[in-house]
Amino acid sequence: MDQDPRLGRATLARGPGGASPPDGRLTPDLEQGRRDDEEPRHLARNGRRRPPGHIPAGRVLAVHVAVTVAALGFWAYQDRALWFFGDEWDFLVSRGVWRSPTSPAGLLFPHNEHWSTLPLLLWRALFSVFHLTSYWPYLVPLLLVQAVVVHLVWRTCLRAGASPWVATAAAGLLALLGAGSEDFTWAFQIGFVGSVMFGLLALQLVDTGPVEAGRRRRTDWAACACLIASLMCSTIGDAMVVGVAVLALARLQRASWPVVLGPPVALYALWFAVVGRTGLADHSDHVTTGVLSAAPGYMLQGLSSALGQTANLATAGGALLVGLAVWLARRAPTLWQRAPVTLALCASVLAFYFLAALGRDTTTVSPAVPRYIYVAMALLMPLVAVVLSGNGRSGAATLGAVCLLAVSAAGNVSQATTALPSHDAQVALLEHEVLASARLLGQGVQDVSGPGASPVAPDPNLTAADMARLQRAGAFGHPRLSVLDLVNARALLATATWTGSETALTGRALFSGHFRYVSSTYSSVRHTGPGCLQFVPSSPDYPLQISLAMPAGTRAASVLALSPPAPAGTVNHLAAFLVPTSGPTSSVPVELAIGGKGRGYFDDNDPAASVVLTWAAGAPLTLCGLAAGT
Repeated sequence: MDQDPRLGRATLARGPGGASPPDGRLTPDLEQGRRDDEEPRHLARNGRRRPPGHIPAGRVLAVHVAVTVAALGFWAYQDRALWFFGDEWDFLVSRGVWRSPTSPAGLLFPHNEHWSTLPLLLWRALFSVFHLTSYWPYLVPLLLVQAVVVHLVWRTCLRAGASPWVATAAAGLLALLGAGSEDFTWAFQIGFVGSVMFGLLALQLVDTGPVEAGRRRRTDWAACACLIASLMCSTIGDAMVVGVAVLALARLQRASWPVVLGPPVALYALWFAVVGRTGLADHSDHVTTGVLSAAPGYMLQGLSSALGQTANLATAGGALLVGLAVWLARRAPTLWQRAPVTLALCASVLAFYFLAALGRDTTTVSPAVPRYIYVAMALLMPLVAVVLSGNGRSGAATLGAVCLLAVSAAGNVSQATTALPSHDAQVALLEHEVLASARLLGQGVQDVSGPGASPVAPDPNLTAADMARLQRAGAFGHPRLSVLDLVNARALLATATWTGSETALTGRALFSGHFRYVSSTYSSVRHTGPGCLQFVPSSPDYPLQISLAMPAGTRAASVLALSPPAPAGTVNHLAAFLVPTSGPTSSVPVELAIGGKGRGYFDDNDPAASVVLTWAAGAPLTLCGLAAGT
């Protein structure tokens, strides 16, 4: 039979002997040709149609590569002063390769709710080679995976029918997404970004359209492997499975569904049943009717925040979401036929925010945190590119869309450069605290709360015993530390009592020794009983300060602090500074929370220094258990 002139090489499928099949079905080539013919007009150039997913050569590709490389350079520069903090210490000190699968120290045990085996394997390998002497070996994989995500989003935009220049600008906006800076500046986020990358790869493989049987089988198994890898990076993989399932419904024959989706779902169910469910109990997740009823609001807030922050119009996020939803509702049937990947990604982003709502009880983590914004925009960017491309728009309209995306990218660069300096300063402070504390612990100094304490509060996975072990093993290298760094670290170890979630006063006295009262400022003082003094603030502009010292021969001391309970929803803190007999006074206050009943013990194990307590609550503070004669 002659070829249909509209469909190029496509022919009708023939049965035995060259006969056409009785049902008149189209061959894969013919079906692909029909799809090509339905593509929007802006895919045509010089009368020739580009097939879906066609990668344009020349200037478009060159600009895409240049923008991606420039974005990597921008983030590398922004990340130059970063160091390890927070959840990263779980991967670095708590996990081991040769542990029981169900052990909290094993590779299969969840981090919070996340199946994080692949990031854990990567970090254990990096640690075995580079230890903790530099953060760059851990950052580089994140930035490289980010580059892959940007390229996959670009390809997905093209496959969905976006203008090549609009697709390039949209990918560039994602590459410079300051609104999602957490996923570019925290190496630990390779879990989230890895799940997105493998999920996008699976979508690309499923969206290849009809191919010959042998290749289809290989492609299906490749998509299956990518989904498993996505699940093994973080819970974002669950949302990517939802998206791939939607796309498989539109693109694949039923025989392919069990291959693509069966093994990932079965493996995840097995992991969850054996070990994954322990992450829910460990993180105190509560899937209640209240959480479920609040989930839609959480999802709407997350989506509107992502769109608003990305567009540098935070207050307009809701309007942008409504406009996008209306556009999508009107064109959903057409998208299902021409670009179902956009609908699949929308399903993924809805599943992502729903899972986040459940995993964080809709209250413990804001839906507008940068790491969530990044995931949402990586999944929504192809739809945004299609919306801005229109259907056969003029060159001027395309130029306007590209300029709009470029302006948004510039605004996101500004967001990053504005927000990151304070973050860098905090991380630098934590780096000095950890390195100096580790040096002292390695020399035999004891933490006031014992080896299981976490003296550096923002790093709850890093205990005093961990720091001492790493220091003695030489994992930190030989960093240069100032005398003030060591004094600040000694203040942490001497007074930072750890409750398991924060530094705070203790419920009982850790030591039998007593402090001697030395002096106070910005307060009036009166005796309230044997060994008890009440300090009443005398200035609304300055916190009262109390100087205490240990009598000769006392190795450690505790004192009871009493105050009126803090107002509901607030916490009062007593801050401590260490004053050595020689050298500088500590410059970073040790903040100690006072319990809801307004009482707790302040403890100190450094007899070679006095201590200054500061109290800014404005209410009277009473200290009891002072040395006789006070």
